[in-house]
Amino acid sequence: MYFEGNAKLIVLALLVGFFLARSYMTRHYTRFTPRMLIKYVVLILLMSFYLRGSIDFALLAFPFALRVYVGIPLMIIGFGLFFWAHAHLGINWSPVIEKRFAKTRYLVTTGPYRYIRHPTYTASFIVLVGLFVFSANWVLAGIPFLILVVFYSIKIPREERELVRNFGKKYSDYMKRTSRLMVV
Repeated sequence: MYFEGNAKLIVLALLVGFFLARSYMTRHYTRFTPRMLIKYVVLILLMSFYLRGSIDFALLAFPFALRVYVGIPLMIIGFGLFFWAHAHLGINWSPVIEKRFAKTRYLVTTGPYRYIRHPTYTASFIVLVGLFVFSANWVLAGIPFLILVVFYSIKIPREERELVRNFGKKYSDYMKRTSRLMVV
């Protein structure tokens, strides 16, 4: 039981650190979207249930070594990929794809974008798999995972249509030489 309390604090610290770092990296984008509110409300609710033990019924009997030596590294790898992708996006990052890009926007094909068109989304899934293994709680990781699957299955095709519209053949060619979410 002692490990569970510490595990919960580690998960909370990782998530708070992630959101603080992400906020710092995306400070150039100041427009609020309802989608942001939904993300934060879901996160706060899940974390409050998790910290209070309200979803302990969903704990799985994962061995300590698996939780620590697989779960934490997966979360760190996911966070690393996320921040690497954000660093390459720079001011090109936006929570939504605008109909018309500013003249300062350009197609990013460096770093993880050399291989994957949506590395921040891939990173989100990697973090959630790590969170699932480390927390050993299928509710804590399962709900966000299902939300992301639905959200990204709608968002990615829309984004790609807008990117083709904005960058034309350049983006179409880029799509042919990269994978959408995974390096294959």
